[in-house]
Amino acid sequence: MSTPLIIAALTDEVRDLKAKLAIDLCIHFKPATLHRGLLFNKELELLITGMGADRMKKGLKEALAQKMPSSILYVGYAGGASPVASLGTLVLSEFVVDEKSQKRFVSNKDLLHQARKICETQKWSHQVGGMVTVDHVVSSPHEKADLGAVHEAIALDMEAFAVAQIANDNNISWLVVKSILDPVEMQLPDLQDCIEPTGEPKPMHLMEHLFKQPKDLMKLSNIQYCANQARNSLAQFIEAWVQAV
Repeated sequence: MSTPLIIAALTDEVRDLKAKLAIDLCIHFKPATLHRGLLFNKELELLITGMGADRMKKGLKEALAQKMPSSILYVGYAGGASPVASLGTLVLSEFVVDEKSQKRFVSNKDLLHQARKICETQKWSHQVGGMVTVDHVVSSPHEKADLGAVHEAIALDMEAFAVAQIANDNNISWLVVKSILDPVEMQLPDLQDCIEPTGEPKPMHLMEHLFKQPKDLMKLSNIQYCANQARNSLAQFIEAWVQAV
């Protein structure tokens, strides 16, 4: 019997789900990890791949070689590309578009309807719209807004297009649900060289960066607050989703 597959790039994005999942099998693909277990007496799989499209492609292909899921729900943090996507707002993907190729995939309508119904019933802040996949962390408000306008998208991420492409190639229904961590007006510090693909900090690189850019220390505290808000929104949605499928 096939089971739903929930995917995230970072452990931090699904920390609450992983803690509550009664895991009975764990498979390491390096760097991805596939967990199988029960939540609310329902069997599901959780795949955590690491950041970036290449890691997502590798991890997802390995997971599908193990077992084909009934559906794919890709979750995580996202950057805002429109004022409608505020902190902690859940963005339900109407479509996913790749910034470079401009190719797009449309989400499964039934899964989108189900996600929207959950959010409306619970009165959670949410928006339905497009997501644009980029190959780098977009820091500046101007660039975020520009990408949103060009691609008719309201959120930015780095892996959604890879998920959609592989799911489509394998005839698997899919949906992306992202929680906004940095709204369009929020300027992010440039910390790409200080972060591991898992999302964990590189201590020495981070210390060196903060020594050169001490003002970024306050920004880090704000990012942690925003991550908590975004994670809470995701956690409550995922629990409701699992109970509904």
